[in-house]
Amino acid sequence: MFTRILVTVLSILSISCTTAKKASEINAVRPPIAPYLKLTCPELITEQRLLLTEVAASGVAVDKAHQSDVNTVIVTWLLFAPAAFFIEGNEVQASKYAAQKGQLDTINEALKVNKCGVN
Repeated sequence: MFTRILVTVLSILSISCTTAKKASEINAVRPPIAPYLKLTCPELITEQRLLLTEVAASGVAVDKAHQSDVNTVIVTWLLFAPAAFFIEGNEVQASKYAAQKGQLDTINEALKVNKCGVN
């Protein structure tokens, strides 16, 4: 019984104390579309394909950093609670992922505007 209560309390604390976000919680940061409108359809498709791989890898990195942060918070609360307030989160990974998602959205929009026949 005590173990269940402890796990529940630690889970709540870890969720509330961490600033790390999951990939699904990160919004795209879109760059201007103008440079992409100048590209040809094959160039846009190449950019899109390259970026899809990078976005997938960044999403995995964000989720790993989030899970690591949550685990660190739990361990920190168990061993030395005041240190939990100094955990950094995953801002670096999250901002990179947001930029890449935005760039992908912009490329997709440029493909539609240029009528390249790709979504």
